[in-house]
Amino acid sequence: MHMSQLLHRAFLVLVLAALTLPLGVEAQLRTIVSKSVSASSSRATLEIEFEDDGTLEIAFDGGTILIDGEAVGSYEDGDELDTAWRALLGDAMSRESGALARILDGWAPPADLDRDLENAAEAVEYALEDALAHLDVEAERGDASVSVSINNEEGSLIRLLVSAMGNLGGLEKALKGLDENFRIHIDEDVVIPSGSMVEGTLVVIGGSLRVEGEIEGDAVIVNGTLDVRSDGSIGGEARVADTRIVRNTGEIRGGIVNVLEDEREFERELRHELYDEIRAEIRSDVRNEIRNATRFEGDGFSIMSPLRPVIRGVGGVFEKLVGVFILALLGAGFLAFAGENMDAISETARRSPGRAAMVGVAGSFLLVPIWLLGAVALAISIIGIPVAIAWLPLFPLAAIMASVLGYVAVARNAGEWMADSSFPWTAWIRKSNPVFTLVGGLLAFSGLFIAGHVLSIAPFLNVFSTLLFIVGGVVTFVALQIGFGAVLLTRAGRRREHYSTYDADAAWEDAVRRNAEDGLDGNAGTTTGEGSDDA
Repeated sequence: MHMSQLLHRAFLVLVLAALTLPLGVEAQLRTIVSKSVSASSSRATLEIEFEDDGTLEIAFDGGTILIDGEAVGSYEDGDELDTAWRALLGDAMSRESGALARILDGWAPPADLDRDLENAAEAVEYALEDALAHLDVEAERGDASVSVSINNEEGSLIRLLVSAMGNLGGLEKALKGLDENFRIHIDEDVVIPSGSMVEGTLVVIGGSLRVEGEIEGDAVIVNGTLDVRSDGSIGGEARVADTRIVRNTGEIRGGIVNVLEDEREFERELRHELYDEIRAEIRSDVRNEIRNATRFEGDGFSIMSPLRPVIRGVGGVFEKLVGVFILALLGAGFLAFAGENMDAISETARRSPGRAAMVGVAGSFLLVPIWLLGAVALAISIIGIPVAIAWLPLFPLAAIMASVLGYVAVARNAGEWMADSSFPWTAWIRKSNPVFTLVGGLLAFSGLFIAGHVLSIAPFLNVFSTLLFIVGGVVTFVALQIGFGAVLLTRAGRRREHYSTYDADAAWEDAVRRNAEDGLDGNAGTTTGEGSDDA
């Protein structure tokens, strides 16, 4: 049998004896046969060897506490724990075996240490106590008795074992209330043959119990299996802990008692509570992280909440002005390279806004189906596959450019209307310069959003700013649909719409525009014309 199995059996017998038999204890510590103490500015080490070949090494080395080479905590040079340990080593240097064992066993760490030092000090104290405690276990298994001899100072080890029963599969609960007349089987399978009877209580630990005969008292099975055949019977209870019931066709007068059921239920409740606490802590941490991430932070200070509406409002105004600038650049490019196309689109949007809007809405709904059908139609042809690859990104890009072209064309019409108005702040808009009218129209469309951002600086005006944002969104949507429809009707300005009615205002505006392009003033051209007629 391996040494670990022997120790396991001895430990279980010791526990059973501690729970069931009266104890006679005598103080005794392990005998130390040699010691080695070394100390330097950064290291203080104690090595001891016992008579039974056991060893212990505790080292305070460069801020780390090592027990038999394993780190158990940390310290700082010269702190309270380091000072107490060096004092113990100084006293140990002049002590021999018996006196040395007593001072090591009686050493206690300083009081009022911080949490980390306290945990490390307890590890050192427990290591000394465990190494010095002497156990001499002798067990005999008979029909109804167990004899155990234990040497331990004032029974402290026994109290420790009894307090730790909950970690041994419910052994303490399983044995509670039993008398001293019992039979113990450890790490072995037990069979009660048919026709035989076991008096008293039968305890099986780490094995299986098969009952074909009769057990007069109780049966205790810990960390094993229970098999009660049809002819078998148990006069008392079948107490189980971490045990599997293979068969139960016989008679168990006291019933089966799972001694760990209450403990397992408590563990489940505790686990659920811990999970709830962890989830709540995680949610709180996530909320704090999001809150911290959304704060505006400067160099060493955080911007106070009263300034946040101002920053958001000014940022919104700046964003809209940048958008106007970008659209104005695109519109100027259209005017420079496709001026006649934009004229055709603007004229159609001005003369038939309702028709253009309906075509624009219909075209917007058909964009995605046309895009998908076009890709499929091209993909089914081998020749069309390369075209389909280009179709997928270019068609959405063309639709966006058409929307932008139509929008700036409608904005140009709005700018021309503002130039004819009597508003004092529109005096800078000149109809003879299409870029000015374009910028004026874009500012007009964005003016609602800009005004909304300005009002949002004052929290009590949020209702009005929201209303301005809504109206601005509606105006922008209508302008986009009218412009997109005009682009579709004129085939991107390549085909002008023909109107049967004569519009004198439109003819006058066209004449002024043509004269402006020739570098002449509209009124001067008219005067010159009248002079020519008189002549």
